[in-house]
Amino acid sequence: MKAEAILRKVRFDFPETGEIVVGLSGGADSVLLTYLLLQRYGAARLHCVHVHHGIRGGEADRDADFVRDFCAFHSLKCSVFKKDVPALAAECGEGLEECARHVRYAVFTELAGDTGSIATAHNADDNAETILLNLTRGMGPKGACGIPERRGNIYRPLLRVSRAEVEYLCAQYGLTYVQDSTNLDPAYTRNHLRHHVLPALKTVNPRMTEAVSRFTESMTLQQDYMAQQASALLNDAQTQWGYALPVLRQAHPALLRAALEELLRDTDRLSAELLLQAQSCVLEGGSMTMPSGLRLDAKQDTFTLSEGREAGFCVPLLGEQTPLPDGRTLVVLKKFTQNGKNGGKVHNLLFKNDPVCDKITNIAVVRTRRSGDRFRPVGRGVSKSVKKLLNEMHIPAAVRDKLLLLELNGEILWIESVGIAEGWAADGASPYAWEITAVTSEIH
Repeated sequence: MKAEAILRKVRFDFPETGEIVVGLSGGADSVLLTYLLLQRYGAARLHCVHVHHGIRGGEADRDADFVRDFCAFHSLKCSVFKKDVPALAAECGEGLEECARHVRYAVFTELAGDTGSIATAHNADDNAETILLNLTRGMGPKGACGIPERRGNIYRPLLRVSRAEVEYLCAQYGLTYVQDSTNLDPAYTRNHLRHHVLPALKTVNPRMTEAVSRFTESMTLQQDYMAQQASALLNDAQTQWGYALPVLRQAHPALLRAALEELLRDTDRLSAELLLQAQSCVLEGGSMTMPSGLRLDAKQDTFTLSEGREAGFCVPLLGEQTPLPDGRTLVVLKKFTQNGKNGGKVHNLLFKNDPVCDKITNIAVVRTRRSGDRFRPVGRGVSKSVKKLLNEMHIPAAVRDKLLLLELNGEILWIESVGIAEGWAADGASPYAWEITAVTSEIH
């Protein structure tokens, strides 16, 4: 009866088809997980993967041999990879544990591909340790969610099963496993939590790991709701240029922070302190640059994000697509003019991103604006300072220094979101024209 009660906590939520890549270290958790998946899905769907981290010498070799023997006994597909984690950690400046985890998941992800799933053997005690570790670091709402049962194609079926219950089931099924001696080393923070803090908490509540599982489930539901509301806020605030500051500023602080976390989710080293700084930037105005180089600007009524770059960069406009330093791509498309197929579309030139005609015979350069720049808007018959022109067009100050300009022989002949200069528009003399667009998924 006890085994049946434990098994009811196991989640088998994998897709009906596709290979399941199982992280098999040789420890009790991964051995039990592999055995249960074998009973449920059969050997044909499983691909057991062991990563030798090059850390524990002969003991690590023993673990790899154990995994090979276990898989051979159960007729399971097995792959063993050896990685020099100490060297990789030193190269990228990571700790051994963090680097080893990145290496493992990189291997799993590559093997799973687009159609496979990944199974890891995290248990309820691992989740409780993670919550305690996050708490010591000043966790926010996401940290309170603990280890997710699923993230993308990664599944953790044993996350509600305690370590003691894992060992009980291994004994019931006659499963042998190996012990990792580093799990006893108190130098590792997680081991200190595992062997000292968690046991002390279990004297207060013997079912502490179950309580943590309930807590993380509740927090995950709340976090999912906040994420939905944050997406709705960003949709409401989005404008042609970025995000409307009045809309963001009227949101509840918790919702604004969730929205900023969504916008900055791909930023390296995103911390609670950086989120607070970004929130202050939105509420008080100004600019800041993230450690990754991402620049945040809150000026007038607009909030923008852009890849950091120095004003005045120049790159040659060669070919039909030119990568830019800010992560965007300048796309130049050849189009028919009124003598060709799209005649009705190319003469709507005033203050729009429309074609430049075949008069561009030399190599032009792309840059951002500079002090003193002047521009002759098509159809206006006047020369204006770029600063005054952008102000007249009500282009937000937060985006003005990010707009691209196309310059040839010292003359600005195109400005992003403004259009073509006098004398450079398609006039029908040529059957072809050029359409210039800066394409990006990174600048808002």
